[in-house]
Amino acid sequence: MPTLVELRSAVLPGGRWLAAGPDVAPSTAATLDLAWVRLLRARVPAFDALERGDLAIVPRAALAVVAPDPESLGALVRGCVEAGIGGIILVGDGARDAEEITAVAAPAGLPVLDAGDGDAGSIERSAIGFLVNHRAELERQATILETQLERIALDGGGADGLAAAIAGFLGRAVAIEGPRGTPLAVHLPPDVADAGAAVAAYHDRRRAAAARIALPIPGEPGNAGSGALALLGERPPSELERVATARVAGLLALELARDEAVGRAVETARREALPADGPPWVVIIARQARADAALSATTDATDREALRRDLRLLAPARRLALRGDALSVELRVVAALEDADPAGLAIAGRIGAFLDRLVAVSRPFAEPGGRSAAEAEARSTLEAAEALADVPRIARADRLPAYRLLGNLHNLPDGTRQARALLAPLLRGRPDVRREHLATLRAILDQPGLAEAAASLGVHRNTVAYRLNRIEQLTGWQLSDPDLRFPLALALRLVQSD
Repeated sequence: MPTLVELRSAVLPGGRWLAAGPDVAPSTAATLDLAWVRLLRARVPAFDALERGDLAIVPRAALAVVAPDPESLGALVRGCVEAGIGGIILVGDGARDAEEITAVAAPAGLPVLDAGDGDAGSIERSAIGFLVNHRAELERQATILETQLERIALDGGGADGLAAAIAGFLGRAVAIEGPRGTPLAVHLPPDVADAGAAVAAYHDRRRAAAARIALPIPGEPGNAGSGALALLGERPPSELERVATARVAGLLALELARDEAVGRAVETARREALPADGPPWVVIIARQARADAALSATTDATDREALRRDLRLLAPARRLALRGDALSVELRVVAALEDADPAGLAIAGRIGAFLDRLVAVSRPFAEPGGRSAAEAEARSTLEAAEALADVPRIARADRLPAYRLLGNLHNLPDGTRQARALLAPLLRGRPDVRREHLATLRAILDQPGLAEAAASLGVHRNTVAYRLNRIEQLTGWQLSDPDLRFPLALALRLVQSD
């Protein structure tokens, strides 16, 4: 079984030893095997059970209820010592009770780890996951870091934001380097004892790092690299650090390449003419071919050029500029906005109708240098909307988080089974009846009123009212209940995309 030292390096690398840890003499944390995880509750008894080798997770909030004074706190810790547990993880903001716990635990050799201001339930799940299947838990932790970095990248955090997130997650100083070893971002997390010395050694001797993980150039085979992620200090990389950095190396490489491409595009944009009637402008992007049409390198460029020529006729040149050429993968349009169309939805709708395919429109921008960022935003929006079960005609960049949320519904744990269980009353009977019920329910939930629902279904309003009454009779639902409408809307999307 793993020890508390091993568990800390895997799921709590930022934890601080208070007693009997490697940084606090005498150290027994490396020799005590952990058997299971117990969470202290704000009640009596505080633990459901406490056996030899258990790891006790102690939230400070619960501790204030169970042991509000030094005497009762000392008795609680002595009980842990007598039970022969493998250690205590203290969770919560502040330094309350640390001295009292340490005073009892340290002489007895009971390891105590301060996890800081975290979520006790999350730490409990991570610890149990590590004890049951440590490799799977390491991969889960790496996924958490990867998700954080994706969010930072989408928010434009740049290399500094990425380095700060990695350093904070791993609990050690890190540096992100460019292709020639140039430091792009260096970050040392607070409250890490050796971080300052590690960064000083790195700057003094540029190659001073415990490990370097190459960032591969996107699309390049072999060992070609666009830079490196350096783990600073003398501590050898932990297993979590090896797994997590290998997972995020590709994402970091893509982000560095994107930053470089955006920088080049900004320089280019300064020399490119935008439609004269702006600002503001928007970028509108569509695929060269519809999703149901094959597009290959041999596609006739003449047809593409004819399409581009006709597309330019949708508006005067002072209002519409077409970027790229007939060999471009995408159709990219910059449109100057009119007062009557402040979000660009009208011109985007005209372009989408002309092309007969999905188009994505960026948010408005007012500076010429913002064109490249708007183009990237529209491209991300197009990709997110394409993944939806019900693809809109116009994908709006201001709704990108909503598209991503809806596109990831299938990743909900046990989501499809729970959705089918919720909709079970409507999934019985003949297939045509089931389809009618689901379509009617979807229209009622998606539209603001029965008239709009009837229009979307192509039936009379009274027909929708009859069907609504029938659905409520079959299911016992009250579709005016907002607490029911939201899960039903999610369940419909899961079932109809299954």
